[in-house]
Amino acid sequence: MQCKSCGYHLWNISSRACPECGEGFLPEDYDFVPNAVAFCCPHCDQNYFGTDEHGHLNPKTFECIGCQTSIDLNEMVLRPGPGYEADAATVWEHPWEDRGSRPSTFRAWYRTAWAAMIRPKELVQQGFVQNKKSGHWRFLLCNSLLIYLLGFGTIFLSLITVALTAGGGNTFAGGMIAAIGGMALFGVLINFFTVLVFGAVAHGSLRLFGKPQGTLSDTYRCYCYSNGVTAMMAVPICGFYLLSWVGGIWWMVSAIIMLMEVHKVSGFKATMAVLIFPIMMLVLVTVGWIAFMMQLNQV
Repeated sequence: MQCKSCGYHLWNISSRACPECGEGFLPEDYDFVPNAVAFCCPHCDQNYFGTDEHGHLNPKTFECIGCQTSIDLNEMVLRPGPGYEADAATVWEHPWEDRGSRPSTFRAWYRTAWAAMIRPKELVQQGFVQNKKSGHWRFLLCNSLLIYLLGFGTIFLSLITVALTAGGGNTFAGGMIAAIGGMALFGVLINFFTVLVFGAVAHGSLRLFGKPQGTLSDTYRCYCYSNGVTAMMAVPICGFYLLSWVGGIWWMVSAIIMLMEVHKVSGFKATMAVLIFPIMMLVLVTVGWIAFMMQLNQV
């Protein structure tokens, strides 16, 4: 059971606020594997196990057999049950695909991007839900737009502010706003093209050497969600200049972990599948540069 805002583990906590970020929570907000979580009385530590379909206690409120105090599910201290790891006891809620109960798409975006950085395996553990098959592509669209609008957009807005302050006129401001829109659209197209090519080459490599258990759609799902790592480039002004290379490397690491989970292949095969296209491009650029220099020397 982890905080839905910062990911902090909430086991063995008697308060109803996350110690890390202060976000409030209730045990009933989480789904657990039945009989996998011990609900402990906050007064005497007598434990009970949830047996309903959500892994909750039934009834929710009752008198404790240990101290005869009336207790409620949401007052209890929770611990993983015997034989269960902390992460295995909780039913994973996908921050993007299960966002229907939460109206904030922005919050779902940054939670998914954060999960891609620190918990990539969990983003692709659960299988497709029929009406959510294209959710990963929508996430890629949202991530790409926000990166370019926040990352590049703030730079242009700074220039617009300076120009208007200096009396540059509305024509300049209008041109800069149009440039922001054009840059965002171009960035989205580049991101989609990159994912399409990288995903196709990686899946082809796995089909040749790795015997993947998943489909091409599963591979694209991995690449779309792992692209959330590049959200660090949305940091205003400095994101593109200081964090782009970090985001690119981290994206590949996240994609490797996701491919290993989805296709059940070794780390080496997943790594080669992800790196094969960048290596091919590096070889082509190097050969082209050598050929160009040799041509100049002949002239």
